[in-house]
Amino acid sequence: MSTLDFLSRLVGSQVLGDHFTAAVNDLVDREGIAPRDAYQWVVDQADQGDPAVLASTGQIWVRRGDVDPEEAPAKRLVIVERMEAGVFVLYRDLDTAADDTDDGDLSHLNPQDLQLNDASRGAELPIGLLDLYELESWYAPEFLLPTVARPKGASTS
Repeated sequence: MSTLDFLSRLVGSQVLGDHFTAAVNDLVDREGIAPRDAYQWVVDQADQGDPAVLASTGQIWVRRGDVDPEEAPAKRLVIVERMEAGVFVLYRDLDTAADDTDDGDLSHLNPQDLQLNDASRGAELPIGLLDLYELESWYAPEFLLPTVARPKGASTS
């Protein structure tokens, strides 16, 4: 399965198309590239798994199996916000004991990385760091909106 097929199954073609359109518009505005060329570049980069194109709010990236934990201490990164030069993430390792997420004595994170393991603050990281990770899940913002239940007999006007 290609990366584009995986992404389409992960979030659906509408969300993926909206994501690509935003990336194309940004590229056209910043670089003055023709829209057709920008779209081709964005799609090609996405198909290669380029985090610079793919990274978005609501994604969880998991450390690749071939990456040394010393290079990428957190097993998972939850993207809270995509920024111009990087990502703002929650730095989490959900597969180990709770102590790993609260900086306790059993934490497997390096001491210099413990300050990044604060869900109340998060951490700003360069987008290139995501090259050490692979996209695991993607919850587009519209999937996170609460549903509205209208009481029986309530009017819409």
